[in-house]
Amino acid sequence: MQLQPPVCLRQQGFTLMEVLIAVTITAVIGLGVWQVVNGVVNSRDRVNELAEQFDGLQKAMLLLERDITQVVNRPVRDVYGDFSPALTTRDDAFALMITRQGWRNPLGLRRSGLQRSAWEFTGRELRRRYWPVLDEGQEDSSRDLLLLENVTEFEIRFIDADGNRHEQWPDDEALAGLSPGARPDIALPRGMEVTLEHERFGELVRTFTLPDFDPQQAQGVINQQLEAAESDTDEEEEEAEEQATAQPGGGS
Repeated sequence: MQLQPPVCLRQQGFTLMEVLIAVTITAVIGLGVWQVVNGVVNSRDRVNELAEQFDGLQKAMLLLERDITQVVNRPVRDVYGDFSPALTTRDDAFALMITRQGWRNPLGLRRSGLQRSAWEFTGRELRRRYWPVLDEGQEDSSRDLLLLENVTEFEIRFIDADGNRHEQWPDDEALAGLSPGARPDIALPRGMEVTLEHERFGELVRTFTLPDFDPQQAQGVINQQLEAAESDTDEEEEEAEEQATAQPGGGS
C-alpha cells in the first residue's frame, strides 16, 4: 500500500492588514456620507429659518401698510378720558398709535369697523397691539402680537402738506394750538417714511402715502347715498301699497 504525501491546506480568511484596509475604507466612505447628509440638513434648517424670518418681515410690513393707508381721522379717549389724536407718536410707550378703518367682521359681531392699533419697538422686537374698542375703559382689553425679532432700528418720519419732514406727529405747532380737554382737530400728514433695520435683511425704507380727501366732500357723498337709499325704500313702499289696492277687495 503506497502512502500519499500529505496535502498542504491553504490558509483561508483575511489577514490583519486586509481587515485594517477594509475598515479604513468603510470609515472614509461613512465619514463622507455623514458630511453630505449633515450639510443637507444644515442647509435645510438655514433655509427654513431664513424663510420664517422673511415671512415675519413681510407680515409686519403688510400690517403696517394696512394701518397707515387705512388711517381715519377719528380721535380717541384714553383711560383717563382725555382725547388722543387719531395718529400720534407722542405716546411714550409706543412708536406709533393710529386709528384705522377696514377692520373686517366675518362673524358679524356687534362692534365698530374702526380699530385702534399701536406699534411698539422694544429695542430687539417689533410688536403690534390693538384694542377692540376705540375709547379705552378702565380695564385693559388690548391684544399684543409679536411680529418681528432681531430688529435694531425702527424710526418714523412724517411729511406734511408743504413737503416738510417732522420727527414727531402732531408737530409742535399743532400741539401748541390745542385747547386742554378739547377734541383735537389735527390734519393727517401727507406721507410717512418708515425705516426698519434688521440684523439679517439690513435697512429697509418704505414711504407711504396717506389717504387725501376732503372730509366735507366725503360726508356729502355719504349723505347722497343715504338719501338714495331712503328714496328707494319709499318707492318700494308705494309700489306695495298700489299692488295691495289693485287686488280684489283691497279697497274695502
